Amino acid sequence: MNAYLKLRPWTDIESCQCAEVTGLVLVDCLTDNPIHCATCKNEVDPERLGLTVEEVEAVAAWHSVNRGLYALWLDSGEYEAWAKARLLDLSGQVNQKGMEAAKMLSARLPTFVRLFRDCMDDEYETPVDDCPVCGKPLDQDVNMGWGKCPQCHVLV
Repeated sequence: MNAYLKLRPWTDIESCQCAEVTGLVLVDCLTDNPIHCATCKNEVDPERLGLTVEEVEAVAAWHSVNRGLYALWLDSGEYEAWAKARLLDLSGQVNQKGMEAAKMLSARLPTFVRLFRDCMDDEYETPVDDCPVCGKPLDQDVNMGWGKCPQCHVLV
């Protein structure tokens, strides 16, 4: 099986058309490809980036777990609170895998994993100034979210 198929977009509708990709965001937008251009926010085909099988596998492993938890949270059933707690746990497996994948891809392009925030929580619209992982001030030069931490490879 071609490893790229694990992350390949099914259509070009939301595909990045930037002449050059200068940064990436790993974010689950309920699509098959969580790799997004940090500039235009659209999906970037992993083959366009020339990702290795190891890099594709790392992103796909994170995305699989994240998508499962996100689906349980969206279902609003008996697993909602449990899934939300897992998605918010910065030391938990899903976030650790996301940060590791972002760090791995950062060897070729600056890459950040978008951390989960519950849009139904009152503090969702409250600006975040400091990295929730290390506590340092966030770089607020971003096209999505409140800021990014280059050290922790997270986007909030």
